[in-house]
Amino acid sequence: MSQEKEKKEIILAQSNALTNSRYDFSKIEKNVIYHIIRKVRQDYVEGTMQRDLFENLHVYINASELSQITDEKHTKEARAALRALRHKDIEMEDEKGNWLNVGFINYAQYSAKTKVYEVEVSKTIMPHLVELATCFTEYSLTVAISLKSKYSQRFYELACQYRKRRTFFVEQQKLRQLLMLEGKYTQNQDFKRKVIDVAIKELKEAYDAGQSDLYLEFRQEGKGKEVRYNFKIHTKEDEALEQELFSADNHKKAMYIFERSKQIFLKDPKLSMRVLEHMDFVPEDVQLIYEKLVKMEKDYKGQDLAKLFRWVLREDFKVL
Repeated sequence: MSQEKEKKEIILAQSNALTNSRYDFSKIEKNVIYHIIRKVRQDYVEGTMQRDLFENLHVYINASELSQITDEKHTKEARAALRALRHKDIEMEDEKGNWLNVGFINYAQYSAKTKVYEVEVSKTIMPHLVELATCFTEYSLTVAISLKSKYSQRFYELACQYRKRRTFFVEQQKLRQLLMLEGKYTQNQDFKRKVIDVAIKELKEAYDAGQSDLYLEFRQEGKGKEVRYNFKIHTKEDEALEQELFSADNHKKAMYIFERSKQIFLKDPKLSMRVLEHMDFVPEDVQLIYEKLVKMEKDYKGQDLAKLFRWVLREDFKVL
């Protein structure tokens, strides 16, 4: 594989803290951020500009480049987005309880003489931004910028974060928090229709048109405030892998698991169907479930087997 091809195939593995932070940016504001990330990549990652960990980061954008964020007729909107970004926050909190609230940029100014915008990014958020720029390929940035919905952009970033795992899940309440939608689309169906379905549809259309390198499908679990969404990431590489995973042998094992599940969970047929749905959704889990089930069958029977198998399905494979 050539170096050029390897570079194009770098997987987006951005700063998880930034991807999972709480913020609400418009489509144009998000495109400005992507453009700043591109400039950071060009100047500080691939280029020769030096950065000081104790200083704020300065990015320089030509007026002609800023117009590309929207188009020639909407340069004012792009400038307005820069203005708005100075007043908007990004909020991060990790599992240990460490919390950060920070603005994305400190200031933006334009020089009529040089026709260049200077944007200063806070040193506090700089490590996340540089990490993001380091792992963002030009192609991935092009995909992100081309998406029309801010929700599509956010789900694209999440999918890229978990691309190697091929699946991820998120509780609805956590998703509402990240998107700052606690007070909107309060009915689950409205949230699904207005937010998730919009992103899923656009990513699939972009993928089918050859404009995106991945798309998502999902299934919903739970009710009320306990709703969570399980997402599966599809790429062209994974489509070939799935065909291999669902070989005759893998299919045979999946059917064994399903039939045994119906016997083990005789009083809970819905659980057997959820096991089948999970194997269809995550085919790489078939072999693991099969191995665990066969091992348990040697040592446990009756209610003991049912309790243990249910626990394994829930804890190891998130089959609820």
